[in-house]
Amino acid sequence: MESNSKRGKTASRSKDLVAGAVPANTTSERKPSIRDVADRAKVAVGTVSRVINRQPNVRDDKRRRVLDAIVELNYVPDIVAQTMRTNRSMTMACVMRDFTVPVLSMFVDSMQKEIDPVGFSLMVASSYHDVKREIALLNSFQQRRIDGLAIATSSESDVMLLATLEQMPFPIVLIDRERPAKLDAVCINHAAAINQAVCYLADIGHRDIAMLSGEINVHPTQSRLAGFIAGLNSRGLVHDPELVRLTSFGAEAGYAETRRVLRRSPRPTAIIAGGTALLPGVVRAIRELGLTIPRDVSVIAGADSDIAQLASPPFTVVRWNHGQLGKAAGRFLMERLEQSELPRQRLAVDAELVLRESCSAPAR
Repeated sequence: MESNSKRGKTASRSKDLVAGAVPANTTSERKPSIRDVADRAKVAVGTVSRVINRQPNVRDDKRRRVLDAIVELNYVPDIVAQTMRTNRSMTMACVMRDFTVPVLSMFVDSMQKEIDPVGFSLMVASSYHDVKREIALLNSFQQRRIDGLAIATSSESDVMLLATLEQMPFPIVLIDRERPAKLDAVCINHAAAINQAVCYLADIGHRDIAMLSGEINVHPTQSRLAGFIAGLNSRGLVHDPELVRLTSFGAEAGYAETRRVLRRSPRPTAIIAGGTALLPGVVRAIRELGLTIPRDVSVIAGADSDIAQLASPPFTVVRWNHGQLGKAAGRFLMERLEQSELPRQRLAVDAELVLRESCSAPAR
């Protein structure tokens, strides 16, 4: 049996533990607090809070000291407390047509790097270029109370989709879209680069040039078509509507429309594939028809990619900076959260023609 003395020591130790006492020989590590950051940076707690929430009224030297202290202490803001204090979910979202297109990950990566330091997380979703799914996603995001959204919509003419976008209670940045006109947007000037591509092909001897792109009711297609016609006009070439196929941005559309235009007589000697995902389908169709790039058909891809760079021959492309667009989208959303009455924010990035080896003078 235990002695009375031993039972007394055990009871005493139990009381200490129930009361929350920590034995003298144990240590506890706590996470750094906002007060620790303030002490390290030699500023007030309110200054740290303003830096974390990206408020503008902080001197540059103090902002720099706070950011340095956050890194040194590996401080992570308490999202729950921050959400209750600011009435924000600290979550943003990004919707693209199809995230299986690798080059689009550059946009998402840059957007995430822009919002991460401020404590925002990022949700991503694919719309599969389906208006009904996009409307469903918008309603779901509203229920989840996200703080902002970047989206590449499937249509700029669907009345229900446009109305839903305008009714959302959170900031929205359009990705390469212009409508609704009141929303912030990051866009690409496709027209100038496609104009340049047509002129380049005409100058090396091509007269029958085809262009493939997505649906006509979105900005990228409209911009490309305008540049394509302007390029033909500048070189005195006839615009043949049968050589312009505006159906979808998907790889299968690239395949089907390439087969269609290459079965025409006379056959076009060059194709401009105006869309990020079109190139694989274009190449597959050309090879199945027993043709060779660029001997039989010259090809210009509408966006750069690993396929375009590593193929044999490597493809001439129209290229732009996805990272620049993603960074701007993240910045626009955070600025809109802080100042809802800002004038419309819009960034237009120029595309450029990058010459490689997929084009040559047409065979005589």
